[in-house]
Amino acid sequence: MTTRTLSFHANYRCHHSGACCTSNWPIPVEADRLGRIRAAMASGALRPPHAGAGETFIEVAGAPLDAPVLLATADERCVFYDAGARRCSVQRAMGHDALPLACRQFPRVSLRDPRGVSVTLSHYCPTAAALLDADGVATIVSDPAAFPSDGEYIGLDATTSLPPLLRPDMLMDWDSWWEWERLSVELLASCNNAALGLARLAAAVENARSWSPAEGTLLSRVRSAFDHAQAVTIVPGRWTDGDIVVRRQEIAAAIPAELQPTTDGVKRSTVSDGVVTRLLASHAFANWTAHLGRGLRTWLRSVEAPLALIQSGLDVRTVDLWLRHLVDPKRAAESWSEAELQGN
Repeated sequence: MTTRTLSFHANYRCHHSGACCTSNWPIPVEADRLGRIRAAMASGALRPPHAGAGETFIEVAGAPLDAPVLLATADERCVFYDAGARRCSVQRAMGHDALPLACRQFPRVSLRDPRGVSVTLSHYCPTAAALLDADGVATIVSDPAAFPSDGEYIGLDATTSLPPLLRPDMLMDWDSWWEWERLSVELLASCNNAALGLARLAAAVENARSWSPAEGTLLSRVRSAFDHAQAVTIVPGRWTDGDIVVRRQEIAAAIPAELQPTTDGVKRSTVSDGVVTRLLASHAFANWTAHLGRGLRTWLRSVEAPLALIQSGLDVRTVDLWLRHLVDPKRAAESWSEAELQGN
């Protein structure tokens, strides 16, 4: 199996920042891991640092049999998080494989299709966020050491699905979609600012989505759409404050009520152009909305979303907290799919 990731993610390695352990998230524990953890606690091999503060596991009414409990928290930290050592006690005592699935996967965001597995990262993880400061042109790379072909990648499975939609009444084919994804990453990486990159992507979207089979192959049209978008003079539009508010509200509306954020995180007055374009590339790649939405305009709205949140005042980590962890992907795709009706 081929694994693919972005060049600036290729050397990712956990640096134990603890963000995933101290965010007060509801972490389901699968039944098999629950049995192993309880057995280790009973034998004395595992001692939760915060066990004296209350419950270790929280039983949830109606929880599925394969994930019957949640990890308890104390002071918004997982009860198994050892703040002094900055390590998970389960991982230290029993190894990575003993962790619940959500812990094993973070910060990976995976998509499986007939070609293999594509993996991007959530930049809510401070270690992943630091990778956005990388130098060099962003590309898609295959089989990097940090993402082995025999690794565990659980995410959106499109292996038996049809390819993404070009527009609501027309499917793409897999080769054309994969070429679209590759060219999108390269286009964003080659632009000197995010607004220009998105404007060129929008031009390519409108060019490609008007294709019909009588005009030749879609693969050829995809390539010519990007060539044209790169060659013509484009002056990027500027979102008004009202536009930004509307887009932020649209994203917030896709977050379930119980997960609605109460703060805006750490505000940053400026974010470098390179960081923002790489952030956008990370959302263009391994993109779930392409498979859940109704066309390329829908996909484009999902790629524009990080910039809208940046311009609304959120920092990079909080942007991915919203988009990678709080937003319901299906609800967001449904909302963004309204873009397919514009201008038709």
